[in-house]
Amino acid sequence: MSERNDFQQIQKQTQEQIQIQKATQSQVILGELITMNDDEVIDRIDAELNDNPALEERDAQDRDEDYGESGNDDDQETEVGQSNEDPFESPYTQSDDDYVDRNDDGLGYIQTRRRQATADNDVYRPPVVNEASMYEVLMNQVRERDLTERQLLIAEYIIGEIDDDGLMRRPIASICGDIISRENEFVTPQEVQEVLEEIQDLEPAGIAATSTRECILLQIEDMKGENVEIAQIAHAIVDKHFEAYERHHYDKILAAMNIDEATFNLADHVIKKTNPRPGNIFNSGERMSNATHITPDFEVRADGNKLQLTVRNDIPELQISESYEIEYHRITNRKNVKMRDDEALIKQQYEKASNFIKLLRLRQEKLYSIMKAIMLKQQEFFITGDTMTLKPLVLSDIAQATGYDVSTISRAQQNKYVDTNWGIYDLKFFFSKGINENETSSTAIKEIIKELVENENKKKPLSDEQLCNALQERGFPIKRRTVAKYRDSLKIPVARQRKTL
Repeated sequence: MSERNDFQQIQKQTQEQIQIQKATQSQVILGELITMNDDEVIDRIDAELNDNPALEERDAQDRDEDYGESGNDDDQETEVGQSNEDPFESPYTQSDDDYVDRNDDGLGYIQTRRRQATADNDVYRPPVVNEASMYEVLMNQVRERDLTERQLLIAEYIIGEIDDDGLMRRPIASICGDIISRENEFVTPQEVQEVLEEIQDLEPAGIAATSTRECILLQIEDMKGENVEIAQIAHAIVDKHFEAYERHHYDKILAAMNIDEATFNLADHVIKKTNPRPGNIFNSGERMSNATHITPDFEVRADGNKLQLTVRNDIPELQISESYEIEYHRITNRKNVKMRDDEALIKQQYEKASNFIKLLRLRQEKLYSIMKAIMLKQQEFFITGDTMTLKPLVLSDIAQATGYDVSTISRAQQNKYVDTNWGIYDLKFFFSKGINENETSSTAIKEIIKELVENENKKKPLSDEQLCNALQERGFPIKRRTVAKYRDSLKIPVARQRKTL
């Protein structure tokens, strides 16, 4: 009885206030739009146009009326969060005099601006890198061959089974089973093998090989202009002694084939010219069902010590349909009148369209600010193209510079590219941690490791410990395990596997 009383005395009612932050629907949509590249945003716009009749694309005549024939806009820049006015009231397009900053730290004059939106035939279109998928490239080649409809069907199944490395590791019997069960078409292993050999004759050499060994052999057979005798020796090494070659047991190969070291080195050179992963030339090894278009979202041009940032701006401009505009104001201006269902739908569609237009403009504002901050942090690289000038940079640095949340910076640097004087770079390239008090970025250290490995004595390749010592001699105090981590990230094999005679 006393135990029950003690329990009742301990039991008490408490009230605690907890603040929980939930993302609004607009914040969720904005996050998605920032993550997308421009091509994906255009697809999203198309979907919205099809889904919402209140939304429509502004034509060139409307733009000319708004901006004048020159395309300039007299409204001044409105910074989001720094004005009581609606930051979306003025059009996104700004004149060339807007968004200009001067930086006087010894690196000269820096200009950052947005590209103007003009007529459709004068819209900014930066260089596009077209990367066709492996499936598409191989099927185009197959269709040029003199194959029957039955053989083309088999070819589709074979090519569909080629992995990211460019190898076809699935057994022929399994492919036969797939065709029989899915197409109700009986095919024999011999038929599949014949089509496979046709595919193995396509470019790139070695494609659709059933093993790494076969892949290398196919490429050696395909080599033209090589010393025939040396090519035959290289072929024999891979054909008869591939396991020993992979394990770098070169002495065993010399003894078994009765060849000298000089001859082996020549044959080894032929083997090393092959690519054991021929599929990695397609989309950096990423399997894609359709062609991938990599279009830079930004352009940074260096002219001496002057930098100019341009934000790509060929996303279609949108507006509210005039009929919806009139009807919306009629509905919302009425007093003490209950809204009908059809009127409620019009109001909903109008507000959804209006919000989507604002989010698109806010996306561009944020991307501009983020890229500008990256450019200012890494301006030496944009001017010189020297990787060693890259500064350590993490997401929180850009968040602090822009006032945006780290999650926004993380989304913004995904699938985004910048076109520079020195090539096209993924925005992730500019982010790396520092490795010492000298503010050296890990990207710069990786470049040094690549240089050391490229220039090493291949008969006595540098171990991770030796790479570590070489870096320390250059003034970079770095640990051996860090060197190993960077080497792995660069896909550089360990010293034993880099060794040649």
